[in-house]
Amino acid sequence: MKKGFLVAFLCFLTFSGFSKNPEGKTFLLIFDKAELKANKTTTDFIELSLMHLFSTKAYNGNSDAAIIVQIPYNGIDKKQLGDLLIRINDKKVSPLSEIAIQIIDLDESKSTYSNLVASYEERMLKTKKANKAIRATPAP
Repeated sequence: MKKGFLVAFLCFLTFSGFSKNPEGKTFLLIFDKAELKANKTTTDFIELSLMHLFSTKAYNGNSDAAIIVQIPYNGIDKKQLGDLLIRINDKKVSPLSEIAIQIIDLDESKSTYSNLVASYEERMLKTKKANKAIRATPAP
């Protein structure tokens, strides 16, 4: 009976440890269409170099071209992603940072945005309280 409980407890600990999905990171890669044209490439071609490593989605439109890269682990930053060698066209291979205008860490940007919104809301609450205090005092 004790062995059964021990085995069940160890299985529970093991399965709960494996069931947690690690947090990933999301990056936005922005490219200049004129530079892509000069290098005779597209975001779809660049995406082919990244999709065997990470989950990617390329966007093309009227403005600059972009690729969203989702990395399943936290151990990589903007610089390391920029140093990643990619195939630009059939003949040229170079680091991602040479062809991408900007590499943006969306998770870092999201936390910065959350902090800015929180500080703004806190400031607004203080001004509302100050305005209520001014209105509550009678004028002579």
